[in-house]
Amino acid sequence: MTAPDQSDQASPEPPRFEYDTSTLSADEHAGDGADQDPEGAEQVRSPLDTTTAIGLAVTLLALAGLCALLGQHFLVGWLRLAAGLLAAFGVGALVLVALGRSRRAVAFGAAGAVAVLLAAGLTVPSVLSARPTALEDAALVSIPALADGDRVTSLPLEGSPVLVRRVDGTAELLRGTRVDTVDSSDGELLALSADGTRFIRVTGTPVETTVLDLPADAAPQVRAILPGAPLALEGDLLVLRTCTAGMCRISGHDLAAEESGTSTNPVPALWTISDGAGEQAQDVRGADAAGIAVPARAAQPPGLLDAVDQGGILPEVPLRFDPAQGWVQLDPATGFPLGSILAGPEEQCRIAVTAPPPAPQSLQAPRPVVLTVCSDEDGAMTATAFADGAMLWESDPSPAGEWTVLLDRGRVLASGTEAGTDQPGEIVAGETRAAWTAPGGPALQQASAFTTRIGIDGARMVITNDAGQLAAYDTAHGQNTWTHGVNEAETPGPGDDAPDVRGMLGTGSVVVLDPASRTAPLHPRGGRRLRVIDAGTGEMTFESVVSGSAEPVAAVGRGSALVTDGDRTLLLGR
Repeated sequence: MTAPDQSDQASPEPPRFEYDTSTLSADEHAGDGADQDPEGAEQVRSPLDTTTAIGLAVTLLALAGLCALLGQHFLVGWLRLAAGLLAAFGVGALVLVALGRSRRAVAFGAAGAVAVLLAAGLTVPSVLSARPTALEDAALVSIPALADGDRVTSLPLEGSPVLVRRVDGTAELLRGTRVDTVDSSDGELLALSADGTRFIRVTGTPVETTVLDLPADAAPQVRAILPGAPLALEGDLLVLRTCTAGMCRISGHDLAAEESGTSTNPVPALWTISDGAGEQAQDVRGADAAGIAVPARAAQPPGLLDAVDQGGILPEVPLRFDPAQGWVQLDPATGFPLGSILAGPEEQCRIAVTAPPPAPQSLQAPRPVVLTVCSDEDGAMTATAFADGAMLWESDPSPAGEWTVLLDRGRVLASGTEAGTDQPGEIVAGETRAAWTAPGGPALQQASAFTTRIGIDGARMVITNDAGQLAAYDTAHGQNTWTHGVNEAETPGPGDDAPDVRGMLGTGSVVVLDPASRTAPLHPRGGRRLRVIDAGTGEMTFESVVSGSAEPVAAVGRGSALVTDGDRTLLLGR
């Protein structure tokens, strides 16, 4: 029996286990597999190191806060803008941190969008809100800019119409937000009634008077066309002077009844009186215009229509000069003289119909005041006031000298030089005392020192004082009626001699320009504050910060003003 082969009996070699290195590599990095997309896209790393991004954000936000603090304290505009931009960039850096595991393009795009939007939100609204308001956007009406020689007429009434008479003969009538262009002929006279409800046109030779109603929201409407030159208009009672065949007459007409008349069958006059011989109705001595300064002694007496032409207002009180008796006041309803003689025929007098002086509210409507100022040979003046022909008060004689007088609001304001001196000065006569005194009287001696005078008329004077106030004082007795604050320029420009505060006083309004107060970094430097104020009450009816060449040209109505800005003149206020 054959023995088994040793080689065949040997134990088989144990199996070998070999590992796929690619599998091990994949297993070792199994934790990183989550960072790959299913297609095995390239791994995305954080676009900005987290620590660096947070540090950058904190730095930018800290700088933004510092710029904002310094900008507000020193009112520096570029620091305020820099604060907004730095804050936006700081927030953008924080967005990068939050999106650090996202795609590079997505992270930077989102951070940039947030930064841009936030920068715009922190800067653009502030810049827009700091820009001065365009005056034309706030204006009631806009007309071509006034030129030298153009005349503006209004009344001290709320909502008063404003008549602009141009040098070229044209005119505009402003009422609220409405502008009516008036095409007038050469030599035509245009005026407003004293109550502001009617518009008067005087034309032709022989003279003819057209009265137009002024409805609120419509063009002027003709009420009556009558021959003659107007003396006065009170309500519906129109007083005219006419001349026919060498004889002149004064007559009264009821405008309410004129509507029923026709050209062939006119309504007869209410009354008629003889007024001597003459060829032209306007060729007779007339009164002076209220509110316009004139020499106390006239070189030549004014004509019948001179006061209406100069002042642009037809008075309520008819005055008649009789060469034998002097000046008398007529009753517009009957034509009879009222009261006593106002001034003798040989006296050197100025005479005008004015609005009453400012007074507390009363149940009885105030009446117009007729003022006379009569001068002696040496220039000493005596002022007298009348209402309905009755004397209200009479002043003592003024110091002798050369005087110019302003008859306004029931007072007489005289300026000039006293005899024996060369120092100009001002004196006023009114209802409070017989003696002539300096404007405001003794009461103003205790007031702060004046720095600028905005204006003065018969009712009030408006000044600025060294206490930084804009104040109004009664011209006669010096009572302070209202006060506002004013600003001074921060740093006057080189060669800038213009006063810090300037403006003008009108019939019933004050318009003032003073430096604008900068309270925010982005407020413009060199801005000016424009204010329109009711002269009687001190109520501010308009306020805006302006830049450029905006300049007030007239204070009109009660709480309104005309301001020229570029090539336009704007009506501002109420």
